[in-house]
Amino acid sequence: MAMLMAAAQPARAAALILNDIGPEVEPAGLARIKGYVGKSSPVNNWGEAEAQTRALNAVAFPDFSAQQWSDFTRALYRDVDGRPELAYDPAIARPLAAGDDSTVPPDLWPVFDAIHGLPILLLRGDHSDILGSDCVAQMRRHKPDLVVAEIPNRGHAPTLDEPASRLAIDRFIASLAPAPV
Repeated sequence: MAMLMAAAQPARAAALILNDIGPEVEPAGLARIKGYVGKSSPVNNWGEAEAQTRALNAVAFPDFSAQQWSDFTRALYRDVDGRPELAYDPAIARPLAAGDDSTVPPDLWPVFDAIHGLPILLLRGDHSDILGSDCVAQMRRHKPDLVVAEIPNRGHAPTLDEPASRLAIDRFIASLAPAPV
């Protein structure tokens, strides 16, 4: 969405930070997401919500502490009368369930090329199944000044509270600041 918005309204974007996404989506990652979006069983309590969250996301966050799992779960669910309920629009599962060409990601290379003049930081989970290393290499060929930070022990997508994510974001933002006068 950030790439599309920046391409559509270039005067409104000074820079972009892309979190584990690019002009291509790896088929394996898309298949993984298709396998669970809209198919999660309802849960009765926060313990069940956390167990379901861990089961679906452990591969992306292998080093999460108990507190991180609790925080992550509470970010994915909302409390509805004391019971956890996933906090996303279930309609996002419809195109994925359709099994037709509507789930084929569009070619976003022209969009990426349209924003080549913007400073861009790309964060990538080092074992992401959504943003492949070949895509990152191609992005660098299209945009040699692309800033890339590989976030260790993360799949899709880094939570942005990892020390490596925070450091990369802080450095990127600092590089955008005008020089002192």
